[in-house]
Amino acid sequence: MIRPAALAVCLALFSVPAGAGDLGTVRTFQDWTAGCDNGRACTALNLLAEDGASIWFLRLDRNADAAAPAQLTLMPQSETYPRAGTLRLRAAGVDIATLRFGEGFRSEDDGLVIEDRKAVAAVLTAMRSADKLEVISAQQPAGTEVLASISLVGAKAALLWVDERQQRIDTVTALVGRGSKPASAVPAPLALPMAVPERTTDGGPPPETLAEATRSEMIRQSAGYCDEDRGGPDPDSKSMVRLGPDLLLASVRCFSGAYNFGRAYFLLEGEVASVRPALFPRPVEQKVEEDKELTPDNVLWNADFAPNSTEISHFAKGRGMADCGETGVWRWDGHAFQAVSMTEMNSCRGIMAGYWPSTYSSWE
Repeated sequence: MIRPAALAVCLALFSVPAGAGDLGTVRTFQDWTAGCDNGRACTALNLLAEDGASIWFLRLDRNADAAAPAQLTLMPQSETYPRAGTLRLRAAGVDIATLRFGEGFRSEDDGLVIEDRKAVAAVLTAMRSADKLEVISAQQPAGTEVLASISLVGAKAALLWVDERQQRIDTVTALVGRGSKPASAVPAPLALPMAVPERTTDGGPPPETLAEATRSEMIRQSAGYCDEDRGGPDPDSKSMVRLGPDLLLASVRCFSGAYNFGRAYFLLEGEVASVRPALFPRPVEQKVEEDKELTPDNVLWNADFAPNSTEISHFAKGRGMADCGETGVWRWDGHAFQAVSMTEMNSCRGIMAGYWPSTYSSWE
């Protein structure tokens, strides 16, 4: 049976060896996590300490283009970080870069993107050899010089994994596995699929209620993978969308927990509804399983619809504070639901969903 606890267990995975073609996955290397999408665009970031001593983290993003630079972003995750003076970056007890506000870095998406290429090179060197990166602000009170301490334990392994995924090993473009091969040896990025255009709901509003026979048939079809205890009122029974004049997307409760609520979705067709599963394909590797039983493609966790739209999103939380899990977005193309995007975080260490590595992307 599928239960919310299964997600937390399965997301606590440590890294295992993977081939260069193993895209759409996320791996953890001690205090670092890395992931690459289906176009070989990769992200690596450090996980926060369990004691909550610092909420800053460092994120590296790199596209698959041979000439793409590594982008480094300091993420303060706080509105109270200094916005004047300088930030000094220190590794192994030595200052490696000085960044002035308004020079050398820019604010973007709640982070501080390091634009000074010498500073980027210095931080990358530290990531290959040091245990931590310290962020020091001249605005800090005396005696509390270090503003943030960012663990670099596992960073080198994460960067090597990114090099492998992007097939940069032994080239001059590699972050860790550098060699003499020219940038032209790096293969071109994989083409991303085109996203299905977002469609408005079709055929008018959904019905207020479903026939009991239809609901019973959905429960019967999902009995093998949903919890047995589904009796009593179903507060989300009205979460239905009209996909066409004679086609309805509806669902029944599959399980519920403290912070996850799962539903099994079905397509109901015709006046006397025929019932079949509504599939939300996962084009990348799945981690959610229990006793080797995979989550069926018609089950979504904490699903939500865009207003007046056939776009549906899912947010599987690994624990209540939602710092690990999986997100996904699908759109109806007139015949089936197609994936638009997916992200994943496999370690519950304080990184919120907006910063998780992308495992599947499309372009619009």
